Amino acid sequence: TAASPWARGEDEGSLSFQLSAEAAPVDIAEGVWEPETYGSLYIEYGLGHRFTLGGDFGAGETAQQAVTFLRYPLTPPDATWQFAVDGGIGMRVVEDESAQALVRLGASVGRGFGAGGGAWPMPMQHEGGWITLQALAYYNIDLEEPFWQLEGTAGLRLSNRLAAVFSLKVEEWPDSDLLMSAAPSLVFDLTDRTSIRGGAQAQLLGQSSVGLTLSIWHEF
Repeated sequence: TAASPWARGEDEGSLSFQLSAEAAPVDIAEGVWEPETYGSLYIEYGLGHRFTLGGDFGAGETAQQAVTFLRYPLTPPDATWQFAVDGGIGMRVVEDESAQALVRLGASVGRGFGAGGGAWPMPMQHEGGWITLQALAYYNIDLEEPFWQLEGTAGLRLSNRLAAVFSLKVEEWPDSDLLMSAAPSLVFDLTDRTSIRGGAQAQLLGQSSVGLTLSIWHEF
């Protein structure tokens, strides 16, 4: 789950859990469904003075990663465009290797818009939306290797309880080709604080796999 540049209020936070399953298209066409699964947990909590503490934890069949970070916005709360920076530390485990220390630096930008889109009118009725762009750079201290991620997200609220979201991610990991993936999804608000999100994802570059995602988001 990508973070946004908007600051959390003091003692306010959110918790998100996502599960994804991906498989090669050729296997699916042949009726073989043995997907690679990945689970992630994302947490944000407002500390006050516009600081937000976050945690990003993920585990798959070949790798596990855990990072904690601190984010601070560079723009006032009422600014049209929101900019924020963050920094953190964590660790990564690949297969049976020992844990490796990570340093993370990040930046994000976002903008919300109301019904009708304002300066960005849409050819359809909607109740407003948002766009965000997040860049993350990691440095593996033990291996002395960097890797990075860039993710853009656009969301459009179709009604009071339903939103459509589209994400595009580009990333490069050590000893791996450049990867690009797309993930369209729908978000349904179960309550004022809890939402469920389901969608699809597909690798567009570097790998050939398609899959499904399901996540739940709760604000407290």
